Order: sequence, then structure tokens, then C-alpha cells
Amino acid sequence: MTDTFDAVAELLSARFDIEPEIVSMTATFDDIDLDSLSQIELGTAIKKKFGVEISDDELAEMSTIGDVVDSLTGKLADKGVTV
Repeated sequence: MTDTFDAVAELLSARFDIEPEIVSMTATFDDIDLDSLSQIELGTAIKKKFGVEISDDELAEMSTIGDVVDSLTGKLADKGVTV
């Protein structure tokens, strides 16, 4: 896995009490019991932790943790930041 994936998995585990072993790139929000309100909270937590924003609309279009990781990786690269 990537450092960005590991950071997102750690964030999900710490913020939403999700067991790390169920988090994978192919896991859906449903797989990890993350409802739409929790997805909004995830966006806020990402902004606080990484300093980049994934909007509520962007998150609503995503279906897997891999989508979140890919988006975050791209946004961090645009800012010249690595995790």
C-alpha cells in the first residue's frame, strides 16, 4: 500500500473507530459503515490533517477508499506535498 493509503486508513480507524483490517483500496463506504454524514466528517478530517479539501460533492461521487486515496494523492501532488 501507499503512504497516503496508510494515512487515510489510520484516519478512518482513529476518527470513526473502524477496524484497520477492513480498510482496503477496494472497500466501499458501505463496507466500512460510513454513511453520508460520516463522509462529510471524513472530508473535514482530511482537510484538517492534510491541508487539502475534498468537497462533499466529490466525496458523494466516490465509491471506494481507493477513490479517496487517489483524489487525496492528486491534490497533495498539486500542492507539492507528500505524505
